[in-house]
Amino acid sequence: MGKEQREADIQSIFHHMQMITRRANTRSRQLAEPLTLVEHSLLRFIADTPGTRATDIAEAFSLNRSTVSRQVGTLLDLGYIAYDDAESGRGRVVELTEVGRERLQASAAVHRAAVTDRLDGWSEERISAFAEALERYNVADSQ
Repeated sequence: MGKEQREADIQSIFHHMQMITRRANTRSRQLAEPLTLVEHSLLRFIADTPGTRATDIAEAFSLNRSTVSRQVGTLLDLGYIAYDDAESGRGRVVELTEVGRERLQASAAVHRAAVTDRLDGWSEERISAFAEALERYNVADSQ
């Protein structure tokens, strides 16, 4: 593969990743009570990271603490998260409420269904190779 083809392929990958994100946002809006991309991302992080605090979220997303504070405040107001009062020390641990868990599950189900639809007709080998490629990409991105 020549340099020009590699650059064209990288541009194509970037373009398609943007399209995936845009379509995911559109799908979210189809829910009766849609989660924004930010809300979905934060709720997923909180669900996947027990014992997380706002400072952990700020670090993981490379965001200013005040930005995360506002987002956490919104999630608290919506009833999607609550403080875990059993935890003490610096910073307050946040956790999903039942409502937050339900909203995240509904949002994720819409996105999973879209992925399932798009993979219809793909062989098991192609799906597996695609999953491995995405995992490899994400591992490299997290280092």
